[in-house]
Amino acid sequence: MTQLARIAIGESQYDDRLWALLEETGLDRDDFEGLDYFSLLPFFVLAGASVRSHVRVHDDHSHFESVTVELPEELEESFFGVLPDLLAQLFEEEED
Repeated sequence: MTQLARIAIGESQYDDRLWALLEETGLDRDDFEGLDYFSLLPFFVLAGASVRSHVRVHDDHSHFESVTVELPEELEESFFGVLPDLLAQLFEEEED
């Protein structure tokens, strides 16, 4: 599996290629509680990635630590081919 991102509050780590693609969109990266591009997770999944959450459990409660976005290496080129088209739909909705 190729890790595309680890998204955590104030300390996200993105694959350089994915970060560049997201920055080119002009979308707000800090749109959800300091989690860079967190609201785009459904688009990453639609493009073929898997999302794994990391939560710390304390007795009867838990709190979010991060999510990891990853995909099989053989899907990497397909992911980067499909994702820009999916993200372009966000702009179409804003124009309507």
